Amino acid sequence: MTLSGLHDASSRWLFGLAGVALALAVALYVMEVVLRYAFSAPTTWSGEVVQYMLAITIFCGLPEITRRTAHVAIDILPDALPKPAAVWLGRMNMGLATLTCGAASCIVAREAFKQFERGLMTNAAHPIPRWWLTALIALGLVSAALHFARWIREGRG
Repeated sequence: MTLSGLHDASSRWLFGLAGVALALAVALYVMEVVLRYAFSAPTTWSGEVVQYMLAITIFCGLPEITRRTAHVAIDILPDALPKPAAVWLGRMNMGLATLTCGAASCIVAREAFKQFERGLMTNAAHPIPRWWLTALIALGLVSAALHFARWIREGRG
């Protein structure tokens, strides 16, 4: 399997993880509503877990959404430009997206490492280590950056 194929497969796997996290968030949210209003027995932890699952959903879903070019695009300007100018603008946008996601992933990965070294926990009723959530955010961003860079290389950007 090529590196591109491996990258695509990892994006699909992360997207599956995002789907599981979203399903869990929805189930916990419904459970919390039922427990709170039907049984007057709210939990102290489900809201925190839903927050974590939403972060996982967003950043694990990002690489596959980027790979599929399924993001929201406002293409009024590129559609109005002549073909060569639209291609140039597309490549400039992909270059900017690559640099932005890449830089953000470096910043976030450094923060995850600091959190790991310091043993930082979330500010919650039931704290968990922060670093693994931050590391997943960095992973999603760097994978998206690689997809943007591949678009440029493959002439799609």
